Parts: sequence; C-alpha cells; structure tokens
Amino acid sequence: MVRSTTKREISSIMLKYGLHVHSVHSCRSLYNSSAGYHVVTSNGTVFLKPFKGLKTRLAHVHSRLLWLRENDFHHMPLWYTTRRGKYWVSYKGKLYYVSEWIEGNQLDRIEQEYERLGEVLGRLHHLTKQFVSPSSSLPFRECNRFKLQNKMFIRRLPVLKKKSNGIGKWFRDEGDRCRVLAEEAWRLLRQPDVRRALRNISLIHGDVTKPNVIVGSDEVYLIDWEFTVRGSAYYEVAKTLNNIMDFSIPHISAFLQGYQKMNPLTLQERLIIAALFRLPREAWIASDRIIAGGKYADLFKGLKNSWAKRLEVIQWMDAWARQESQSGVQDLSSWI
Repeated sequence: MVRSTTKREISSIMLKYGLHVHSVHSCRSLYNSSAGYHVVTSNGTVFLKPFKGLKTRLAHVHSRLLWLRENDFHHMPLWYTTRRGKYWVSYKGKLYYVSEWIEGNQLDRIEQEYERLGEVLGRLHHLTKQFVSPSSSLPFRECNRFKLQNKMFIRRLPVLKKKSNGIGKWFRDEGDRCRVLAEEAWRLLRQPDVRRALRNISLIHGDVTKPNVIVGSDEVYLIDWEFTVRGSAYYEVAKTLNNIMDFSIPHISAFLQGYQKMNPLTLQERLIIAALFRLPREAWIASDRIIAGGKYADLFKGLKNSWAKRLEVIQWMDAWARQESQSGVQDLSSWI
C-alpha cells in the first residue's frame, strides 16, 4: 500500500480521468521501488505512471506509440484519455499518464517466452526502419561514449589493482582481459562494411528489463516506453541480452532465434551485436562506483559471480555471429 497523502493525490489525478479510486499499490522497477502505481478504480484496474521529463518529450513518446499502434504493433498498453481528451495530466508541477493494466507474469525460465520476446523486439526494429534516416550518426556517438568509459577504466586500472581484499585481486586477474575485450570490439566495429551497417537505426524501446516485460496469456508486452528514441537496434539487442538473460545460452539462443524470425540479420549486423555484447560495461560501471566510493558491493558481487558465464557467452556469440550465410563465413578472429 501507499501513504494516505499519496493516495489522496492519486485520487485527485484519477478524477481527471473520470475514475474513482478504490485501492492503490506501488509498483517496482529495476531502479525504483515506487516507479508507478497499480490503481483499482470504479472502472477497472489501471496503471498510473509519473513521468520525469518535459512535456515535449512525453508528447514525442506518445506520438511514437500512436504510430506503432496505427501500424499494427500492439505489444504495449493503451493510454487512457482524460475527460478533456488529453493523454496526460499535470499535477503539482509533475506529469502523469494512465495506461491499461496488463495482466501477466514476468519472464520465467521457459525458452519459448524468450523466443516470443525476441519476436516482439525484432518486429519493433524491423517495422521502424522506415521511421528513421539510415545515415544517422547516433550509433557512432554511442560508441564514442563507450570508448570514453573504456579510457577511464584503463586509467583507473592501476589503482583498482592495488585495492585490498577481493576487489584488487579480481582486477589484477581480469582487468587486462576487460581491456582486450574492448579493443577487440573497436577493431571489429572499424571494419568498413561493419561500420556502414552500424549507421542503421530504428525506433528502440530503450529499457528492456525484466520488470518491463509482461508475459500474458497470448502475448508478450513491453511496458514503460518512456525511453523510446531513435537509436541502434543492435545495441538494444546486446543490452537486452545483458539485462535479462542471466548469461543463459539457451535463453539467448531462443531470443535471437525469435528476433531473426521478424528481423533477419546479415553477417555484418550479427558481428555488430557480438562486438557490442563483448564490451565489459559492468566492469566499467563497477570501477566507476569503486573509485567514487559509492555503493558498489552488490554490483561488484554480480560482476564477479557472473564473469565466467559471461566469457562463455562471448565465445558462443562469436560462433553465432559467424554462422553460415549465402555469402560465406568469415572467422570472427579475422575481423578482430
């Protein structure tokens, strides 16, 4: 349940939609214990979401979701309109929107669910290739950001190696491997035909995490579209593999199989995904937290415990990337 003051505020917001509140429960996200609210009303259950950002950005988000629905993409909740026909409201200086409540469960350990998720994301990326220019510099700006993170990591590595307890030992053992993985990725992404393919962008969800995937009885839904932007579908795939697969090769294989049903990938596109996946972003983030002195215990523990599995998946991804194609196969080592 939520605080009584919060419930009163929510009741005031819901009245703008012509809805009377019976009960309210907070909903967690990956980053926030109260990311939204499950609201039981006089007219059924809905989801109330506070929006952190400007009204212009929220308008862009809604226009993209409307375009998707008009083009027969239905793997997302419908937004409600207020009594005045608006898709969001402003209350005490904050923006809110209301969408339908999607009944279902989070991803289980069933491979078919990961395949269905792959189909949903593949359809999104394939459908929206026409939505954006194929000559965007957005993916290169993202890669430059990664390169900056890697440079900072290399600068910090000597200090990290001198840390006491398990932190210093891990970075002495694996820090140089992190550097090599990044160098391999850069060399691959510099190849001319790979670089040309990297220019392609689509509309991406932007935050495919387990709390944002709902498995319904007949559909898989993506919720919380607040970060939807024009961006690299390849990076969204690589990031999704990191976020929700627990470095399980059967789950990753099922997801990629479903994805390619809806959005077939060329050799160069598979190589891009494999290159972006091998970037040791968790190590970069952990090193930043450790040096800054912030909370890092859980983050470092997760990095340490999953590292062996991650290296195994990187090898599997390399083999997947160079799978048979009509144009022939090139060993990934020849590219990096």
